[in-house]
Amino acid sequence: MKKTLLIIIGSILFVGFFASCSANRGFVSNVTRDDIQQMAQFEMYAHFGRVENGISIIDNDSVTNVAKSLFATELANDKTLPVTEIIVISDSIVYDKVQDEIHWLRIFIDNNVPVKEIAIPPTIDSILCSRNERFGLLVHNAGFSCPDGELKIGNNMFTACEGSTRSAIFIVDSKLKNLAYVATANRNSDPLKTETYQKQMKDLLKEYRK
Repeated sequence: MKKTLLIIIGSILFVGFFASCSANRGFVSNVTRDDIQQMAQFEMYAHFGRVENGISIIDNDSVTNVAKSLFATELANDKTLPVTEIIVISDSIVYDKVQDEIHWLRIFIDNNVPVKEIAIPPTIDSILCSRNERFGLLVHNAGFSCPDGELKIGNNMFTACEGSTRSAIFIVDSKLKNLAYVATANRNSDPLKTETYQKQMKDLLKEYRK
């Protein structure tokens, strides 16, 4: 069932959806790039809405699917990360647990939970251990499209709206039971344009490539 998300004016809206900056944390444990010779990639968490009548954001499967595909293409084309396996989860219950764990990682990071206090999520850890994989790549991608080009923010007040795309990648470590690498990229940009993800990939992997 689709939900209607009412737009609330205030600092939370502008910090959350309209962040035009990128926060790159990079490696957050004792692991270095040289330690990561291979990793298994989980299916990304993706959730997008669409601004309707300049007033509310409606969950939109079409926008989500297009945005997810565009991001996945850019990720696959970039050879920076040594992904050797794509994990496909056929069990719907386990799949939902993994998606929830990726979503919660993003929430923890956005709420400034100290990275060293964040453990590898249990379901993801179990899957990696069962495959004898130490490192796992998690991707989070969310936001909204704004086809009408404007968003109502108050009584008779509108602001120009390109859309919002908030992406993150996490490399989790099943040996040390923590996070090895964290990067986020938040932009006021259209989630339905390829260039949005080309720019975000540069932001997300900036510290990894050093």
